Amino acid sequence: MIRKIYILLFLIFFISSNSYSKSPPPGTGTSNVPANILIMLDNSGSMAWDINGNTISSWLQYVQQPSDVAVDSNGNIYAIQLSDKKIKVFDSSGAYLRTIGTCSSVYPTNIDIYNDTIYLLDYYDTHIKVLSPTGSCIKQKSTGGGYWGAWSIAVSNNHIFIGGWHGYYQSYIRILDRGSFNQVAYHFNYPTYYSMLGLDVNSDGTKLVTVSHYRHKVCLHSLSGTSLGSCQQVGNGTYGSSNGYFIYPVDVAFDSDDNIFVNDSSNRRIEKFNSSGSYVTKYGSYSYTGPFRWPWGVGVSSDNKVYSADQDGNNIYEFNNDLTSYTKIGAPKSRMAIAKEVIKKIVSDSELTSGANFGLMEWGYYWHPYLRLRVPISSNGAQTIYTNVDGINSAGGTYLLQAMNFARNYWRGNLNQRGTRYPSPIIPGATCQLNFNILISDGQWNSHNQAMGVVRDMKNSLNVKTFAVGLGIGTGNRSNYNSLADNGGTVDALYADTSGQLLTVIRDAVQQAISGTLTFTTPAVMSEKQRGDFIYQSTFKYSKNKQWEGYLKKYKLNSNGTFGVEQWDAATKLNDTSPNSRKIWTIDIGTKSTNNFTTSNRTALKPKLFPHKTSPTDAETDNLINFIRGYDSYDTDKDNKTTDERHKLADIYHSDLIVVGKPDASTADTGNSNFQKTDAYYRTQTQTKYDNFKNSNDCGGSCSNRTEAVLAGANSGILHAFRAENGSNGGKELWGYIPPNIIGKLSSIVTTKANATNPIYGVDGSPVVKDIYFDDTPNNGTSDPRWRTVLISGLGAGGNGYFALDITDINNPKHLFAIENDTYNKEIRHWNSEENLNSYFYSWGNNPPPQYDYSKLGASWSTPRIIRIKINGKDRWVAVFGAGYNSGVAPEFGSAIFIMDIENEGRLLKKIDIQDKRIASHKYVFSVNKGIKEFQMSRYGLNSYDSDSRKLIVAGPGGISFGISQDINGSRASNIKIVLEQELPVHTNFEVTVVNKNDIVNSLPADLTVITADSTDKANFDGALIYATDLEGKITKVDLTENFSLNNENIIDKNISTTTLFDTEANTDNGRYIYKGLEATINNDSKFWLYFGTGNTQKLQNQSNQVKNRVYGIIDKDFPNFTKIQTDNDEKNYNYKNTVRKCTSNSCPNSSYPLGWFVNLKNAQKLTAKPTIDKDRVYFPIYEPTKLTNACKTGKAILHAYDSKCGSNILNFPLTVGTGVLSEVVKQGDKLYIGISGEADKSLANKDNLIMLKSEAEDTGNEVQLEKWIENY
Repeated sequence: MIRKIYILLFLIFFISSNSYSKSPPPGTGTSNVPANILIMLDNSGSMAWDINGNTISSWLQYVQQPSDVAVDSNGNIYAIQLSDKKIKVFDSSGAYLRTIGTCSSVYPTNIDIYNDTIYLLDYYDTHIKVLSPTGSCIKQKSTGGGYWGAWSIAVSNNHIFIGGWHGYYQSYIRILDRGSFNQVAYHFNYPTYYSMLGLDVNSDGTKLVTVSHYRHKVCLHSLSGTSLGSCQQVGNGTYGSSNGYFIYPVDVAFDSDDNIFVNDSSNRRIEKFNSSGSYVTKYGSYSYTGPFRWPWGVGVSSDNKVYSADQDGNNIYEFNNDLTSYTKIGAPKSRMAIAKEVIKKIVSDSELTSGANFGLMEWGYYWHPYLRLRVPISSNGAQTIYTNVDGINSAGGTYLLQAMNFARNYWRGNLNQRGTRYPSPIIPGATCQLNFNILISDGQWNSHNQAMGVVRDMKNSLNVKTFAVGLGIGTGNRSNYNSLADNGGTVDALYADTSGQLLTVIRDAVQQAISGTLTFTTPAVMSEKQRGDFIYQSTFKYSKNKQWEGYLKKYKLNSNGTFGVEQWDAATKLNDTSPNSRKIWTIDIGTKSTNNFTTSNRTALKPKLFPHKTSPTDAETDNLINFIRGYDSYDTDKDNKTTDERHKLADIYHSDLIVVGKPDASTADTGNSNFQKTDAYYRTQTQTKYDNFKNSNDCGGSCSNRTEAVLAGANSGILHAFRAENGSNGGKELWGYIPPNIIGKLSSIVTTKANATNPIYGVDGSPVVKDIYFDDTPNNGTSDPRWRTVLISGLGAGGNGYFALDITDINNPKHLFAIENDTYNKEIRHWNSEENLNSYFYSWGNNPPPQYDYSKLGASWSTPRIIRIKINGKDRWVAVFGAGYNSGVAPEFGSAIFIMDIENEGRLLKKIDIQDKRIASHKYVFSVNKGIKEFQMSRYGLNSYDSDSRKLIVAGPGGISFGISQDINGSRASNIKIVLEQELPVHTNFEVTVVNKNDIVNSLPADLTVITADSTDKANFDGALIYATDLEGKITKVDLTENFSLNNENIIDKNISTTTLFDTEANTDNGRYIYKGLEATINNDSKFWLYFGTGNTQKLQNQSNQVKNRVYGIIDKDFPNFTKIQTDNDEKNYNYKNTVRKCTSNSCPNSSYPLGWFVNLKNAQKLTAKPTIDKDRVYFPIYEPTKLTNACKTGKAILHAYDSKCGSNILNFPLTVGTGVLSEVVKQGDKLYIGISGEADKSLANKDNLIMLKSEAEDTGNEVQLEKWIENY
C-alpha cells in the first residue's frame, strides 16, 4: 500500500476591528488596509546636543585618559577616566549612558565587574571600592597601606585577586575572600611578578594570568582554590617587537575560551594568545587617529568582544575576538543622529513597514523650511524616508501649536506647501483604517493648551491618534509629553535616553498601531510527504494585544482525499503539559542541556533577553522566561493572576512543517545517464556508504527505529519538535529550541500596555532537513566525517539570521552553528559548534573577514537549499540562499546570494552580488580628508539635480551622522552640501549616487530555484544551476556546476558566473516586484520553462492605474548549459532580448517573440504564491483588492490557469474561489489542494480554509523535481 502524508498550513481567523501589534493576516477584512503613520521629527537646535544636553565638539576627546575598562552582563562598558577620577558608562552600542563617581577615589587605576557589581582599585589610597552599576558606594576596604602598593584587581566567584609590589622591587599577589575581604592567601615571588600592572582570572577560576611590566613578561598560572601553579610563559616572554614579544606590557584579560589578550603598551598594540599561551594575532601601531597612542587597560565582554583603553589617545576601542576589526566606544551622538538612526531602522523593518504606510514631517520654527512635509504618506514612503531623513538638520525652535496645525491640514487634505497641494492619506469611507502621528522631540514648547486642542480635534474628527516620544528629557519635564499622549488617545508617553531605548519605544508604538497585511508567504500547503495516510494541518487564530494561538493537528486521510478522524492536536498536548516540564533550550549561556532556558540561568540569560535595556531587573527577566515557557506572566487574560498558564503554542505562520523519521534517502540506480552526478550515487560510495548509517545505532539508538517527529518554527521564537506517531504520545513536544540569533528579540513581546503583549515574528522561516556526510566535530583536531541528519533554517520575518542543528538523535539535538547580521550595530555574529560567539564589525571602513561577510544579509526569508558542489575535485555540502528582504528600503542589504559551508560551521564560501539596476545611475566616488566637517558636492561634480524625480543616496561616513543641505528652486536642487556632525577622524571614502525616486531598492526575498542532477536527467552536471528572482523583477541564472578551488582565506577564488535571464522592467509605479519563487518544468517540447508572477504582497490593497502586474512563462533556451547573455545597457541601442518585450501576450512563442509568454493582470491583481505546474497547465494564485470605495472589505481569491506553453486561457478559468489570499496549489493525483485565508465559495468542496478541486490536466511531459520536494522527507 502506498501511504501518503500531506502537510497543510492555513489559517482560522476571528475577525475584529481593533488594532494589533503584529498585523492580522490577509483575508480578515480590515487587514488589507495599511495604517497611516506620520513621523513628526523635532529639528530644534537642542537636537544637536548629546543625550545629556552637552554641545558636541569632537568625539576624539570624549573619554579623557582612560586607564581601564570592564563590561557588565548587559554589555554596558565602564571606563575609568583618570582626568576627573570618574567612570564613564556606555551601552553595548557605544552610546554614552552616564558618568558615575568612584567612592572618593584618589587615583583609581583598575576595574573589574563580577555579577554586575563594580570592584575598583585605588592605587593611591590603597583601597578596594565596591560600587553598584549606578555608582552607589556599597563598601570599601584598605589593601594594606603605602608599603603594600596595589595596582591590579581581578574577581572570581569566591575570591578577589590583588596584584602589587612590596617595597621597590618585590611584587606579590594577595587573595582575599570576596565576601569578607579578609586575606586567605599571599604569594610572593621575585622576579616573576616584578611590577605587576595587570592580572585576570578565567571564568571558572582555574587559571590566573599576570603581567610583569618591567620584565616584559606575561605568565599563565594554574589555579586551584588559592594555590597557584608555576609560571607558564605566554608568548616569547622577552623584550621585542616581533609577534608574541612585549615591550612594557600593561594589562591582560581572558575571554570565555581562555584566550589571552595583552595590551602591549610600548609596541602600541594588543596581542591575542590561545589558551596555551601561543601567539595568535595582533592589532595596532602608533597612531593619532586609530589604535594606539598608549594602550593601557583591557577587558572582555561575556560575548567575547575585546575592549582596550587607549590612555593617551583618549579612546576606548572595541575589537572583535579575532582582532580583525574595531570601532570606537563613546563617540558622542546628537539627539538628531540618534533619532535619524532609529527612524532608518524602523522604516527598513519589514515587520513594521508591511502593515503601514509611512510619511515624514520636520518641525521646529513655524516657517519653511523648518516646518515642512518631507515625505507624504504612501506605500513607498518608507523607502523615501530612508534617504530623505538625512536632509534634516538641527536649527529650529519648538513651536508645537503650528506643527500640529500643519499636520492637521495634511490629514484633512488642506495642506498647500510651496505651491503643491497634498491630498489626505486617509481612504474616504475606510473606517477600519488606523492613522497615527508619532511625534519625537527633546524639549518643551509654548502654547501647550492650544496645541492640545488641535491634537484632540485630530483624534475626534479625523481618527488620527498621536504618540508622544520624549528623547533625553530626563524625569522632571514629562508633564507636557504625558498630556500630549493622553489628548492624542495613546494614553502613555514614551521616553528614551539611548538609541536602543528609542528604537524599543518607537517599535512598541508602531506595533500597537499597524493593522495592514504583513504576509509575504501566504499560508502554504506543502508538497506531499510519503509517510502514511495522514495529513498535518497547521492553523492559528489571532486576538487583540496578545500572542496568536497556534494549532497543529494530525488527521487520518480518507481514500477520497477528504479529512478523516483527528489523531492529535499538538496545541492541546502542549497545554496539558506543565511549563516546568517542558524542555526548552538555547545556547551560549554557559550551561549546556536541552532544558537550560530557565530562571535558574537568569544571570546568563538576562543580557541576551534585554540587549537594549540598561539594567533589567531579576523580576523582568523571570517574567519573560516564564512567559516563554507558558505562564501568563503579563496577565493577558485579565484574571489578576500571573502564575496561571496560557496557550503555549504560538502561530506557525510562514514556516513550512518538516516530518523527520528514520533515514531513508534513495540509493537506487535511476538508470539515467547522469546517475553518477546524483545524491543517490554519492550515497552508494564506499567512503560515504549510506546504508551503513541507515542500519547503525548513530541516532541515539537504532536509526531504523528513530522516533518520527514534526518540526516547525513558531513565532514565540521557538523551533518545536513534536512526536508524529499516533496514540497517546502523538503530538507531545520533544523539545523547543530558541536560536541565539532570535533570543534578543523576545523582549519586544513586552509592551507598555497593561494586560497585553506584542505578538512578534520569531522562528518564522522554513527549516530544511537532509542527511549529509561531513565532520561534525571540526574542532577536535581529527578528521572523522560521518552521516548526520542536519536541519538548517532562516528566521524569516523574525530576523537576519540562519541556524543549524544536528538532529540525528532527534531526542537530543545538537547545535551546529548560527549566524546573524545586526544591521543596526553593523555587526556580524557567528556562533560556532562549541557555542562560542565571535563578532565582526563593518562600519568605519572595516570589512569583516571574507569567511564571515554576511553584511548584505537582510531578513532571512529565503529558505536554504542543501546541495553538493565540487571543490578541488571533492564533494562539499553547502547551503545556498538569497540574501533576503530589505523592506524595499535599505540598499545595503538583500541583493546577493550566499554559499554557506555546512562542513565548516556555516562560514561563507562565496557571496555572489546580484545586480541592482540603480548602479547604472550617476555615481560620485571621492575621498575626503581627515578633519573636514562639511563639503560641497559641486567640488566632486554634482552641481544640481531634479529633486522631484530623483534622490540622493550617501554612503561612507560610517559612525558619524550627517545631513544634506541644499537649495530648492522649483524642482531643482543646487548648492548641495554634506554636513557632518563631527569632524572626520580619518581619511574617508564617500559614494553619492543619484537615483530615480521610483527606483526599486533590490533584494532577494524569494526561495531560490535550484536544479541539480536529482531534479532532471537532463542535468548531467555536478553542483547546480540556480535561478534567483528579485524585487527588481529580474531572474538571474547562476552557474555552480564548475569545479571550484579555494584561496588562502578558504573563499572560492573566482567570480561565479551569473547572467540576467529575464527582466520584467519593474519600478515602484507598475509594482512588478517578484516576491515568490519560480516553478520549473520541462514540457513535451523538451524546453526548460520557468513560471512566475509579480505583485507587491506586502501591500495587497495597493491599487492605481499604474499598477500593472503580470504572470509569465519563459524559456531558458540554453538549459542545461550556462551561457552569458550579453546586453547593451545603452538605452538607445538596447535590444531587449532578455525582457518582456521578447514575449508574446496570451499566445505561443515564435521567431519574433522567442522568450515565452505573459498575461496582463487587471484590477491591481497580484500573485500571492508560487505557481504550480500541472501537466499541460500552470496555476497562479491571485488576489484582487476591493475598490478604494469599499477598502475595508476583503478582496477576491482567484485561481488563474493558463496553457503551460502558450499562455492561453484554460476553460473555466480564472476561477473565483472565495475571499482572501490563496496559498500555493498542491496537486496529488487528480486532486488540487489550496489554502484560503478568507471564506471559500460554498459551491466548492472545502473544509477548514482548505479547498479541493479536481484536476483535468492532460499529460505533456516530465516535470523537473525540485530539490525540496524530495529531500524534506
